[in-house]
Amino acid sequence: MERENVDLVACSFSMYDGEKVFRTINKTDGLKRTGDEARKDYREQLFMYGENGIQGAAWYKLYKMDLIRKHNIRFPDLRKSQDDVFVARYVNYINGFYIVGDVLCRYTVNTYKKFWDKYRFDIFDTARGSTMYIKDIVCAWNEDNIEARNRIFEDYFHKTFGSFCFLFNPNLKLSPKKRLERIKEITDIFLEDIPKDNFSVNHKVFELMKKRSYKRIYFRIFLHIMRHKFD
Repeated sequence: MERENVDLVACSFSMYDGEKVFRTINKTDGLKRTGDEARKDYREQLFMYGENGIQGAAWYKLYKMDLIRKHNIRFPDLRKSQDDVFVARYVNYINGFYIVGDVLCRYTVNTYKKFWDKYRFDIFDTARGSTMYIKDIVCAWNEDNIEARNRIFEDYFHKTFGSFCFLFNPNLKLSPKKRLERIKEITDIFLEDIPKDNFSVNHKVFELMKKRSYKRIYFRIFLHIMRHKFD
């Protein structure tokens, strides 16, 4: 960090399922950009699992406490996804970032059961809240960058998909009727939030959401849970 004279350093990381490393996210070793360059076109930095990504979870990066204190950068008042917003708030002030290609972090991925036991509440509101925080920050840097805007809303869709899955968490104790009602509510809110032009996601559930086919969404999510709940 001191050698490169930057305020943020990110590294490659591996993903661990409790028994083995099943995936490694290799970052572009030696990539360096100024803060102004990153903020002008943040599209490549938005995808945590991409080779140039710096957005997302806080744990595979280094920060400067002086910068955090100077600008009073804080985590938002959300029950989940706070670090995603913190990173965007931090990038708002950096003079530059640097990526180290070495794998210096290992991320333990939760199974559905562990995830459901950890978060015993409906997670959509936090997914939406974090998206809106990030959208307001990133789009203010370059309002004409449609690709960056769309990347944010693609991530919003995947968070929403996860919210649908979470409605099947037995800890929520939702009846099928209440679950379907909540799927309808979430779908309607999501469709109001997303851009009305030049935006799409190549996913069957997204297409069903656009058609407001609530029962078919329910069925698709149910099948997904049955296939993956023991992953």
